[in-house]
Amino acid sequence: MFLDRMMSAVFYFNSLTIIIALLIISEIIYAFITKDRIQTLKRNNERLELHIMDTETEVVLLQTLSDILDAFNEEASLSDVLEKIAESVKNTFKEDTVVLQLIGESFKKCVLGKNVDIPEEILGGLILKPRPVLVNNTSSFSEYKYLAQQGVSSFIMTTLHYQSKITGVLGVFSFDNRVFTLKNLKLLRMVTGPTSLLVENTTLFEKTKVLSITDALTSVYNRRQFETIFDATLRDSKKGKNISVCMADIDYFKCYNDCNGHPAGDYALQKIAEIMKRSVKGSDIVARYGGEEFILLFPDTCKENAVHICETIREHIKAFKFPNEEAQPDGNLTISMGVSTYPEDGETKEELVKQADLAMYKAKELGRNKVLTP
Repeated sequence: MFLDRMMSAVFYFNSLTIIIALLIISEIIYAFITKDRIQTLKRNNERLELHIMDTETEVVLLQTLSDILDAFNEEASLSDVLEKIAESVKNTFKEDTVVLQLIGESFKKCVLGKNVDIPEEILGGLILKPRPVLVNNTSSFSEYKYLAQQGVSSFIMTTLHYQSKITGVLGVFSFDNRVFTLKNLKLLRMVTGPTSLLVENTTLFEKTKVLSITDALTSVYNRRQFETIFDATLRDSKKGKNISVCMADIDYFKCYNDCNGHPAGDYALQKIAEIMKRSVKGSDIVARYGGEEFILLFPDTCKENAVHICETIREHIKAFKFPNEEAQPDGNLTISMGVSTYPEDGETKEELVKQADLAMYKAKELGRNKVLTP
């Protein structure tokens, strides 16, 4: 009887032990599963956050590219386009300085934020070995000490290309110890493609525009552009304001051209145009009217002052030593000029040009190398 009770007690104890052990194991398994689920949830959350960051980056990139492409239109100058591009990048890096700098003959620089001068050594290195650059501690690198001296703590920068040629750089510079990431650099690099194309197209457009309004030989305005400017000047002129016009013709130019050849004649035209441009005010207009004829426009200038400017031009041309000019009939290559003034000599473009032309031919008849008025 006692033995049966002992056996029952042992059985009960063993069963209780097994139950407790099973409960402990269950708790361990549940905790392990729960921890694993939590880790899985964390990993999924991290992936979601990264996906959201990537999506946000793509949205920013697309908006930046859209803004950059909107910068191009037929009326925009290269400076306007550069500023618009810099503004678009600045919208992404609001607290930093954006620098867009072209190099070579098209040199221009646009800075939004604190001024940054990019050292020639850095530019030269990027030209020789084009590469994107990410630096988060400029003071740790001797090659960036000049940037550090300017207060730049970190920066990202990449090059602009056109047909394998380096045309400029685009950089973002921090003065507040910002830690730039590879994502920031990737975004900047993706922006440089359309930026390079846009800058090149605008540059070509400006060159084409200049060619369409200037004389190819002398680089002064052509007749068509002069007449456009003259029309606008007359239209916008305030009542009581004078506008003076000068017609100028090189004396015995056919003789000079025949004796010395067309290259010498072209050189003479170029030098005379250069002398005229150097002698006039910033608001005055010099144009080649045709052949050896030039025409000058003097806004807000009375007849007396216009004649004074033309006399200075005439004297400079006479004093200049043109090749073999001693063979000219007068021993010098000279110019005859006629000046008319609005409104006393006429109120339309045609009247003023005609009066200036008549005065110029009068100067020819009276011995050439003169400035006369109607």
